[in-house]
Amino acid sequence: MAMFMGIVDGDGYIEIGPQKQYNKKTKLSVKSTIRARLVIRLHTRDEDLLNYLVKVLGTGSLSHLNSVNQIRLIFSKKDLISIIIPLIKEYNLEFLTNNRRNQYALLTYIIENNVVHWDDVQFKASSLSVHTCDYYINLKFFANWLVGFTMAEGSFGIKANGSAFYQIKQKGLENYNILKAICLVVADKQINDTKPDDNDNYQISLTSKMDIQKTVNFFSSDNNHPLIGYKLKQYELWLVALKASSRYSQIIYPPLMSLSSMLLLIFIIPSNEELVVENFKFFVNILNLLQIDSLKCLNLNSSLFFLTPIILNIPIRVKSQKLKIRVGPHSPNIISIIFGYLLGNANLEKNKNGNGTRIIFIQEGSHVKYLLWLHNELAKAGYCNSNIPKIITKLGIHGKMRKVIRFSSWTLTSFNWIYDLWYINDKKVVPKSIKEYLTPFTFAVWIMNNGYKSHGGLKILTYSFSYSDCILLTEALYSNFKLITIIQATGTPNKYLIYINKESMPYLRSIVFRYFIPTMKYKILP
Repeated sequence: MAMFMGIVDGDGYIEIGPQKQYNKKTKLSVKSTIRARLVIRLHTRDEDLLNYLVKVLGTGSLSHLNSVNQIRLIFSKKDLISIIIPLIKEYNLEFLTNNRRNQYALLTYIIENNVVHWDDVQFKASSLSVHTCDYYINLKFFANWLVGFTMAEGSFGIKANGSAFYQIKQKGLENYNILKAICLVVADKQINDTKPDDNDNYQISLTSKMDIQKTVNFFSSDNNHPLIGYKLKQYELWLVALKASSRYSQIIYPPLMSLSSMLLLIFIIPSNEELVVENFKFFVNILNLLQIDSLKCLNLNSSLFFLTPIILNIPIRVKSQKLKIRVGPHSPNIISIIFGYLLGNANLEKNKNGNGTRIIFIQEGSHVKYLLWLHNELAKAGYCNSNIPKIITKLGIHGKMRKVIRFSSWTLTSFNWIYDLWYINDKKVVPKSIKEYLTPFTFAVWIMNNGYKSHGGLKILTYSFSYSDCILLTEALYSNFKLITIIQATGTPNKYLIYINKESMPYLRSIVFRYFIPTMKYKILP
């Protein structure tokens, strides 16, 4: 049950509000009653976890949100009163994050005071006391709560330089002591002072070899609730990657998964989240570590060399530009960023010898924050110089000065396949396989780059592409998202744009909104 509380603190919410009523005879509105339910909303890849919660708790209903690849677990007011709240009280549990504490306080006020109508709610949200780090550490259920919270907000991964990490984040200074307690419980050390990002999120990252050993010890301990579902698969694949790394040769690991389980983790992929497997050598290394010499017996073909979204949060190692051999592969997030920007203002340059390609990103006008965000994402993953690009000015049309920001990635041989997809006779075109790469994140990056509001709808500039390229894009948008779009001429010969009408904007927002950075959300808001 403590693990359940951690999941709700991270990816759940208690929804409380008025439930409108009307008199069936007079058809007139009457006093609203109160709607209350607990909701956990996750990606569809975590359906196993939600099914597990339903089975263990013996209540709750699941619903699929296919348009956004999510699944929702709902506990009704009756479920809360008869099962969830009694269990919380029986095991002396509590929610720990500030938002969930406030929501639960309102819920218990309504139930304990038998409030029926919303207008009769007299609850005033008093400022909750901020718990100390020691308070959390001394909670008997904190370790199991942390397992659940990690399944909601944590990740296991490998940085571009090959170092491993365990990361977890939470929004708001009022929850900062929770992160301090997590650091002490997992790694037995004080958290380094950290500043929030633009969305007020605080994050801790455990990266030293000792930290990694302690992280493995914690999440593999029989004393704690095991990870379940997607996060378990991510953790197991993380262990495989650690085992294959000479850097972590001294780490003491739990018993490794079976070869068949490992193959399922590495080589099965859903159709909408494609990722090329790290490389053939990586797989051979794993087989050698397991002392298995059976590669010749495996009937592997190129279609197997893809990874599941298990490593969405694990940027694959990218070696320095100074190395002669530059390898991939690239995580789905990185591919989405690259392809989204190539649909806009990015260009590829393959060097004269053909042994490497770099990506050039450029942004003009008032949206330099967007490109700075993009640079930060790529720099963190090791794809470009970490130095912040300089903003320069240049003389534009009619003598107007314009701000310009520009940077490029490292030159990598693992970008060559992207160049071959996007360029014919050195001219950028839309790949015929674009729908395979047009994820919601790709779509969001494309709109942030080249979209603008128009009469309540959205226009996406496609000046770099031909009419036939635009047809490919509209077909991909319909195939992937069932989004109907229109190709419009701009008045300039051979220049086109794609238009999404006003009626389709709410649906568009449901697809891409969560990927938008704050300064660009105005493009899709009403």
